[in-house]
Amino acid sequence: MEFKELTVEELTLGYIQSPQEESCTCIFCGEVYEEGIVYRSRGRTVTAERAVKEHIFDRHGGVFHGLLDLDKQVNGLSEIQKDVLTGMYQEKDNKQICEEMGISAATVRSHKFNLQKSKREAKILLALLEQIENETIVKQRKKTEQEALSIEELLVKKDFSGNTLHPFFTQYNLK
Repeated sequence: MEFKELTVEELTLGYIQSPQEESCTCIFCGEVYEEGIVYRSRGRTVTAERAVKEHIFDRHGGVFHGLLDLDKQVNGLSEIQKDVLTGMYQEKDNKQICEEMGISAATVRSHKFNLQKSKREAKILLALLEQIENETIVKQRKKTEQEALSIEELLVKKDFSGNTLHPFFTQYNLK
């Protein structure tokens, strides 16, 4: 499973839902659950989607822990960041987190601030990359740019047609 090819939604869910293959696939281990098949999970029968959700929780500790346990090369998190995120996930306050980690409360606040800053930066980066990679957005941008150039050409022709004054006065149409 190539994590770099997954959408934010798929990473958040922890599985890929494939309409063409009519299946749900766990992003952590690749286990596939086919739509239309009834699965047994936790002593009852469930759908493929429910089965993959319960599988992720039972086998990987949930999506949060599955993502957190990925290699640093994949999730980009240091051990300290993982510990702070785990404390936040467990809804611990700064004092509890700093006591467990053996660091000051100010350091915990600093790590939280830096994580929030990274979140904001990541959102901007995702939006920028979407502007480059999304075919629909690129087509619309090119169309809009072309229309703007056409309008600009018309305005330039109108502004300078017959006006032979100094460039300072060219903003006025003196016909």
